Amino acid sequence: MDKLEKYREYVQQLLVKYGSYKPSYGDVEVEQIFDTVRDHYQLVNVGWENKHRVYGCSIHIDIKNEKIWIQWNGTEINIAEELVSMGIPKQDIVIGFHSPHKRQFTDFAMG
Repeated sequence: MDKLEKYREYVQQLLVKYGSYKPSYGDVEVEQIFDTVRDHYQLVNVGWENKHRVYGCSIHIDIKNEKIWIQWNGTEINIAEELVSMGIPKQDIVIGFHSPHKRQFTDFAMG
């Protein structure tokens, strides 16, 4: 399996794992969105809680230039470390929600 296919599989495994957890509040679904053509992957919460609309992306990951970009992490999960534990090298993971200036101070890729 080539690198890109492996990264797609790992990202999808991670999102399937966390997408299977239903929120403990309201009538909320967790949608797993996989665009394997353009390499965009998200978990999105959709539903209602006490007559209020719930909608928002909790995790957004892209694959660009054979690197995994964590674009958004609205959870307490350390996604980058989970990906490392799956075998992805730190130099292939970009913490995209950190400014380019701050990325130099992490153990992960700049971009």
